[in-house]
Amino acid sequence: MSASCNIARGAVAVALALAAPSAFAADPAVTRLPAPGSYALHPIQRAPEALLLDTQGERTPLSAYTRGAVTALGFFYSRCADPLGCPVAWSTFEAARKEAETDPLLKGRLRLVFISLDPTRDTPSVMRMLETEEKGGDVPWVFLTGASEGEMTPLLAAVGQDIAHVRDRAGRRTGAINHMLKVFLIDPEGWVREIYSTAFLTPDGLLNDARTLAMEFPGASNAVAVR
Repeated sequence: MSASCNIARGAVAVALALAAPSAFAADPAVTRLPAPGSYALHPIQRAPEALLLDTQGERTPLSAYTRGAVTALGFFYSRCADPLGCPVAWSTFEAARKEAETDPLLKGRLRLVFISLDPTRDTPSVMRMLETEEKGGDVPWVFLTGASEGEMTPLLAAVGQDIAHVRDRAGRRTGAINHMLKVFLIDPEGWVREIYSTAFLTPDGLLNDARTLAMEFPGASNAVAVR
């Protein structure tokens, strides 16, 4: 495993340890979820379009990964160690994916997408190593990055994902990026139907909503990206 992958995995492990035991320790009353399909998730906004880089360094439209399937999309960066940030999204995706792989309603219909907030360090080769770590199964986990920070700006603005690069006393970037965790649940037609923050992002909640959309769109499929 490369140094970059080790950094990413190490950051997640350390941050989750710092966050424990509160990572998924929701109030029992909150975890009593309504039955999938018994409630509506209304359209919030269209998933924005952008040209990003896939793990091979090829330019690819974001819509290729926000159409056709039920999609959970989050922003991260590989060196993030904020216990209330990227590691929460990462662990939520891992737990949700594990359960979805055995769920007839979700396997083959759910797709996970991570987009890097740090295109300078998170190059396509780094994304490829991370994607390889999560490869396999009936719920793909796609890793995308940008060609430059400037090209990422319109996408981040479109989804309200504010970021700030942390600087030391000399004004140099430390490599840390301040941002609020956001995960977007997108239907197969490209509409954002739910937005989760740290306080509301749990594997059970995400899966419950994903099942609701899968029931609404029985023909959804993650077999191929829609280009």
